[in-house]
Amino acid sequence: MSAALSPGPEEPDGSGLLGDGWDGEEGVPQGLYVTAPAEQLTLEGFAQDGRADTMAPGPLLAMILDTVAGQDGEGLVGLSDDQLIGFLSGARRMASRMAWAQMAALTEFASRPQRRDFAADEVAAAFRLSWLSAAGDIEYARTVAQRLPMTFAALAAGKIDAGHVRIIEDRTSILSDADAAVADELLAAAAQSKTYAELRRAAARLVLRLDPDAVRKQKEESRREPRVRAFREESGNAGIVGREMPSVEVLASMQHVEERARVLREAGMPGTWEELKVRAMMDLLQERDFRSAPATPSASGDDAGSGGTGPDRPRGQGPSISAQVTITVPHTALGGDTGPAGDVDGFGILDHADTRDLIAAAAANPATRWCLTTLHPDGTAATHDCAAGPRPWGSGQGPPGRWPPGSLTLRGLQDFLKIKTLTPVIRGPCHHAQAEDRYRPSRKLSHRVKARNATCSAPGCGRRAARCDLDHTDPHDHGGRTCECNLAPLCRHHHRCKQAEGWRLDQPEPGVLVWRTPAGRTYTTRPTRYAA
Repeated sequence: MSAALSPGPEEPDGSGLLGDGWDGEEGVPQGLYVTAPAEQLTLEGFAQDGRADTMAPGPLLAMILDTVAGQDGEGLVGLSDDQLIGFLSGARRMASRMAWAQMAALTEFASRPQRRDFAADEVAAAFRLSWLSAAGDIEYARTVAQRLPMTFAALAAGKIDAGHVRIIEDRTSILSDADAAVADELLAAAAQSKTYAELRRAAARLVLRLDPDAVRKQKEESRREPRVRAFREESGNAGIVGREMPSVEVLASMQHVEERARVLREAGMPGTWEELKVRAMMDLLQERDFRSAPATPSASGDDAGSGGTGPDRPRGQGPSISAQVTITVPHTALGGDTGPAGDVDGFGILDHADTRDLIAAAAANPATRWCLTTLHPDGTAATHDCAAGPRPWGSGQGPPGRWPPGSLTLRGLQDFLKIKTLTPVIRGPCHHAQAEDRYRPSRKLSHRVKARNATCSAPGCGRRAARCDLDHTDPHDHGGRTCECNLAPLCRHHHRCKQAEGWRLDQPEPGVLVWRTPAGRTYTTRPTRYAA
């Protein structure tokens, strides 16, 4: 295989992505590509230290890689092992160059005066990101470009990759600008011959040499932001993590967990050592002693979320959770393993067994309140109603969270929740029949709007509507109605964004939000589609 293009007298220096101009004949950038003997670009160039193996990243290398790979990569079959490594090396250099290009473009876009506070929102809307992710990308790009110019240049030249840059930025973040400049030069050079692990160690040693108090400063700064959070594992289970806590207290706490686990093992509790530590931690966090619990089936018939780490939870001794529970119909997860899964605000998706356990735990708490949403065939909200006040779901009304398959009906739920008629969620033309003559919408109106749009109505924002403001699209003090056709959930950030110079928000029909950005682009968000 050979190509009919070869580099000109000089290699591309990366000063521009397209070069100086176009020759007007075949769309080839003038000055970058010229016709040359094909033997200069044979596959042998990808062998170790060959021309393609050492070529700087740029349009020429990109074209060579694309030509060699061919359509769907069939050209790679003809490469020897040595040549394939050379091809991979070239592809990685191009990836570094493109990572640099994205960071440079983000820095430039955010630096323009008219962007200011909401540049991240325009980037987020264009590329299906959350605004926080976009803001983080912009801040990171700015930091590297301004504080670590040698590292940034090495990335552009394909001498290091994005992983090296991330390590250098992270390790030098606590240094002064002067010390960061010293570290930048040394680490940019060191990264060209080190693995990630080696670079981390080298960077840590250098930071300590430049600033002996670096570790102490970092500990003190981070300790100002301790946090504990629950999260969903990719497996569908859950985790609890605590960050930036005092070292001595963490060690003492782990010792306490392990001592409780030993007690459980001595009491005959089955399970591996790690399973017993999990059970011990759950006991300590919920202030209970699992050794005294008789082994009886759980409310849902499963291991009550224990993941098989001990006996079933005894009825009446399971967790109690105060919750706002919205049941969607069609919703068969209560009576069997079909239909949509549960979704917990701030946590994520639950499978059917965990959904039943969660509803059982909510039913055990007298402060829990209940709502009912029915769905259109397309999965959008059709009706939404709220039960009046808390409603205990106790004996005589069916086992909490468990019915025989097929016995949970819409009429049964209406009867239990004492909802006589279902209230439609307005879509399409609105006649303002449910409008309210007040600024702050009632609980019922608020719930209907948030059932229709279950997250912030800005592009890419996943903040739950329950944690958002209800915004009047047309301002109330300018005659905007307090009605489903003029209300939508917006998080505080996007509430401010909507009011910023150059932004415009319209709601041409209930639940359809059209955003126009200062760049002149338009993005539309629509009512939530639930898993039906």
